[in-house]
Amino acid sequence: MKALIAIGMVGLAALSVPAGHAQTVFLSKYAGQPQTITNIRIAAASVLPDKWNKEVNWRRIETLVRHAAMESGARVVVTPEGCLEGYVINEVNSEKDPGKKEALLSNFLALGEPIDGAYMKKASALCKELGVFLVLGFLEREKDILHNSAALFDPDGEIIGKYSKTHFAQGYAVNPDYYKAGDDYPVFDTPFGKVGILICYDRQNPEPARILALRGAQVLFVPSYGNYTDEYGWNTILMRTRAYENRYPVVFCHPFQSLLIERSGELRALGRSDEVVCYDVDTSPDRYKDRFVNRRPATYRPLLEGSDPAEKK
Repeated sequence: MKALIAIGMVGLAALSVPAGHAQTVFLSKYAGQPQTITNIRIAAASVLPDKWNKEVNWRRIETLVRHAAMESGARVVVTPEGCLEGYVINEVNSEKDPGKKEALLSNFLALGEPIDGAYMKKASALCKELGVFLVLGFLEREKDILHNSAALFDPDGEIIGKYSKTHFAQGYAVNPDYYKAGDDYPVFDTPFGKVGILICYDRQNPEPARILALRGAQVLFVPSYGNYTDEYGWNTILMRTRAYENRYPVVFCHPFQSLLIERSGELRALGRSDEVVCYDVDTSPDRYKDRFVNRRPATYRPLLEGSDPAEKK
């Protein structure tokens, strides 16, 4: 498996926006603007973080992002789920000792990164310096609520998208009360097309990926920290299926593996821990015309009923 598939690359168009660090989410920054980039090199950076240590993890993130941009020519870089803090919710949930549990709950809340926090500003400055888009997985703190989130930075260092994980593999009752799931599937406008983001367990449910496709997503990014498999295992097959059934490229990024998958379901690149892999993605709008022309939504009513009608008999 080649780590880099070269198909051609188009430089980023010059962008002009208000100055400032990533303290606001500019969701509508590119809305209504024509797509100016139809071929862009996307990298997955399999950052292996230390749990609870944002400073160490940031240095690792920065190193791999710089490598992706300066040595591999990537203009978009995707990082794993929770790579800033090390994805520690399982450690919090599994602690049984009441005293240790109380301390962990306090530390967990304090670990959350505000959208205008110090490390978000570091990410903003890095994107401006390198001229890259960045998908950063992090534990987001919004007042006294935490979300498992991913932020999409643009080359001006502004956050143009933010998604919070909607499905938790561990269920919902075991989590701290202040650790909340998201409840929407936004699609973000960029100069290279519309972008969708899912996080880890979200990918195991077909509906989120399809919703993003129906909303026009031309690329799907999947930061992850949970299960992964080898080239022929269930996760790789699942990610290839998500790409094929929705007709968009999928970029899966995990601390121990990256998968770069073409819209046909073909696996184009596979990376390992602490590696950067990339390939050039064609996001020409014509590739997405009529991709769902043969769907029959009128027959899908059971999806809205919440259960199999046969179970009610």
